[in-house]
Amino acid sequence: MKKYNIIIIISLILLTVSCEDDKFIEQFPPDKLTTDVFWRNLEDAQSGLTAAYSELESRSNFWDGWQEGRPVVEYFRSDYALLGPDATNYGHWMSIYNFNYTNGHVFLDVMWTTNYKGLNFANQVITNVDKMTSEQISAADKQQIIGEATFLRGYYHFKLLTLFEQIVLRTEMVTLDNINQALATRPEAWEAITTDFKNAANMLPNTNTPENAGRATKGAALSYLGKAYLHKAGDSSSSEGDDYENAKSALKQVVDSGVYSLEPDFSSLFNGENENNSESIFELQFKSGDGSSWNATRLHAFVGDWCIGGWGGIEANISIVNDMKKEGMIATNGLYDNRLYGSLYFKDPFYNDTNTNEMQGSTWDVLIFETYKAIDAKDNSAYFRKWLPNFVRDNGYVGVNVVLMRYADVLLMYAETLNETGSTTEAIPIINNVREIHGLMPPITATTQSEVRTQIMHERTMELTLESTRFNDLRRWGILDSAMQTAGRTGFNASQHSYLPVPLSEIQTNDLVN
Repeated sequence: MKKYNIIIIISLILLTVSCEDDKFIEQFPPDKLTTDVFWRNLEDAQSGLTAAYSELESRSNFWDGWQEGRPVVEYFRSDYALLGPDATNYGHWMSIYNFNYTNGHVFLDVMWTTNYKGLNFANQVITNVDKMTSEQISAADKQQIIGEATFLRGYYHFKLLTLFEQIVLRTEMVTLDNINQALATRPEAWEAITTDFKNAANMLPNTNTPENAGRATKGAALSYLGKAYLHKAGDSSSSEGDDYENAKSALKQVVDSGVYSLEPDFSSLFNGENENNSESIFELQFKSGDGSSWNATRLHAFVGDWCIGGWGGIEANISIVNDMKKEGMIATNGLYDNRLYGSLYFKDPFYNDTNTNEMQGSTWDVLIFETYKAIDAKDNSAYFRKWLPNFVRDNGYVGVNVVLMRYADVLLMYAETLNETGSTTEAIPIINNVREIHGLMPPITATTQSEVRTQIMHERTMELTLESTRFNDLRRWGILDSAMQTAGRTGFNASQHSYLPVPLSEIQTNDLVN
């Protein structure tokens, strides 16, 4: 038995002995809650559910999790990412970018442990709320809370499986009997994930009231079910012939529900000015501090360059600008695809127009000269624009939400499933709809399945850059290695780096993992 588990077991034994010893009086202070007496009513159930939500995207571990760990792990591994000037100050950031990390890396450990904390909380809710009586909680409230917890269990497992090659499945509360558990196969993990998303979809409502914004809905469960099947279809260890059909069925239900629609102002989806809008399916909620609460973020500082008052954590490879410009200036307003300007900033007349106020209240040339003392110092540089408020400079902790699932993603995934299942002609209008509303772009000219597949890859670049999809998409399409080589990421080796290794902390504390 390994050290960590021995400590837990000894602690539990001591508690048991102290309760059974006749020399001691059993006392239960009325002002102390235990697991046995906590789950008393709806308020307790909702508190347990809040804890389950608290671990989303490693949010509870602010610096090594949400603020630095998640963006470094998910953004830096994209072929379109470059190290920002601040990143060179941190060896553990650079090791992720250069793919020379080990299984003892702090960010791998945090991403693993916070997601398992979320799983633990979700399983506690599922188990304990299910035991509550009708006098304690109504049937409707019980179903919704268990449904949300089931969605979260699916989400945490899905997150882990897209990051790590193998994971431990935790589908019940941790006890002394199951604390040591072997790694699951990837097919076993996919089965657990899709089952949870299916069950959650059957329990959850179509919409939430405004005060419940950010909580899972039927649409969120079905969207992630579709995404899970798409990822499974591209997973050589687990793919089955009906994966695309299963994905299509789930995503079609989201489209047919009529609950969601595309927001015309693409940039407003990411700057905190249009939160929980009609395109948002699942959104991580942030709030600037006030007298009652504090739940803010500084992701914008990590993303923003020095020239706009950011920390300079990350830059964009100029190749992504070229890729996003490749259709030419054919948007209906005479510009490139307008999603380019909502995703990136770089030297361009668009950002040197004093009338548009698109460059943080100034112009590219002015800001570059003020910061780098030469107007042409960054002519071949580009930076990501998503998750930036309208003004980064002197804007500390802010409440800019981060959308985890958007309707545009669902539409492009749905078009992909249609194309892969022989309904290419049905996929084309869906692609054109996204292009027209978000990019002000004309219809595509692609007609064959192969052409449309290539177009979908382009559209996902236009839509979802810096939304933690790129690495996973390249992997499931089977082009991850070639994309990394094209980007000059010589440290990448597909056999070693397509997934993260099981963290050393799990190997040291779990007798069945080695």
